[in-house]
Amino acid sequence: MSQESYVRLAEFESSIAAHSMRILLEANGIEARVHGDFLAEIAAVERIALVVRESDLELAKRVITEVPAAAETLVPEWNCQCGATVDEGFQICWSCGRECGVGF
Repeated sequence: MSQESYVRLAEFESSIAAHSMRILLEANGIEARVHGDFLAEIAAVERIALVVRESDLELAKRVITEVPAAAETLVPEWNCQCGATVDEGFQICWSCGRECGVGF
């Protein structure tokens, strides 16, 4: 019985973003693993990797680009019109409730 290799699908700066994407993939039947989140807490690891089985790579790429929840996770940090900086992954401003892209 051969073991299938895992390949890097994406990298994240936060453990929350990586695990959110992992959960999304697993909800779509794709096994995914997060590498480096523990190391980020104890060492100077800058990026956290999300890996999937090599045979699932193409499907996983489609899921993260086509599933609306993935788009929410992949929203980069942005500056709201009210002046607040909104963290990566959030489409709604924590300060005024404005949606990302509205009023820009």
